[in-house]
Amino acid sequence: MKDTRLLDKFNEAKQILCRYDYYIHTPRKILHLTNGELKIPHLMGLQYIAKEGMFEGDRGVYMIKSGRLRYDSIEKLIRKYYKQSAKQESMAAMVYGKINNLPRIGEMLRTESVLYLYDITENPELQLKTDYLLVNQQPDVVLQLGIIKAVKSKEQVCHCNSFMVDYKKNKDHDRHYRKLTHCYKINKIVREEKDTKRAEVIYQSMETKQREQAGIEKMLAAAGIRAEDKLIKSILRLNKRFGIYHTADMLNDSKNLLGKCMDKREKNLVADFLTLWEGKEDGI
Repeated sequence: MKDTRLLDKFNEAKQILCRYDYYIHTPRKILHLTNGELKIPHLMGLQYIAKEGMFEGDRGVYMIKSGRLRYDSIEKLIRKYYKQSAKQESMAAMVYGKINNLPRIGEMLRTESVLYLYDITENPELQLKTDYLLVNQQPDVVLQLGIIKAVKSKEQVCHCNSFMVDYKKNKDHDRHYRKLTHCYKINKIVREEKDTKRAEVIYQSMETKQREQAGIEKMLAAAGIRAEDKLIKSILRLNKRFGIYHTADMLNDSKNLLGKCMDKREKNLVADFLTLWEGKEDGI
C-alpha cells in the first residue's frame, strides 16, 4: 500500500496556510500573512534531508505530490546525507517533528492560550533568519512560526519562512525565544478566505474581548438601549463570525445582516440576534 502520510500532511498544511490570509493585530501594527504552497516543503524541514534546493520550492512540491518523496523515505535520505549516527537521529527527529506538527498551525492560530509575537528586527545581533516569531505554548510543545516581510512590499505583507517545534519535556525548550526582546501579546487574528473574502475572527486576547465588550456597552447606552448580557454576547458573536465590529447602524440593517449569511449556522446566528434586537423598542 502506497505511503501517503507526507502528502496528507502537505494537504492539511496547504488547507490552513494557502486557502486563507491572516491579519495579525498587535499593539504596534497589523501583519498581513499570506502564503502559497511552495513555502510548505521548507516549513516541513525538507531542506535538511539532502542537498540544498533538492526538495524545496516547486521541485519539493512536485516530489511530494508525485509520491517520489514519501514519509517512509525521509529517514533513508538522512542516513545517506549524514554519516554520524547521532546526527542522523537528531535530524530525523527534527524533520519528522516539523512534518507531524505542521498542521497544528491551525490549532496554534485559534488557540485559547495567549499568543505572543517577537519582533526580531529589533534584535539584529541574534542574526535569526526571520523578521517575526509567533510563539504559542501548547501543553506538550511550544509551536513557533517564523514570519518574514515580503520583498519590496510597502505594506506589512508577510510570509511564513520557518516552523519550529520544541518539546516541553526538554529543559531547553525555550532556546529560540528566551533571549528575544520586544515581545507583544497578539490582540486578535482575523482569517480571510482568499476566494470569497469572507472574514472571521479566530483569535482574541482577553484584553481585546474586554475592550470590545466595553465599546458595545457604550454604543448601546448612546442609543438608549439597555445593555443586557444576552444582547451583548449576541453582538460579540456577530463580530467574531463576520470578522468586523458592527456599529449601531449596521446592527439596525437586518437586510444587510441576513444578506451576509452563507449557511444555516450564520442565519441562525443573525436570527437569534434580531429577536433580541427588535425587542428593544424596535431597534434604533
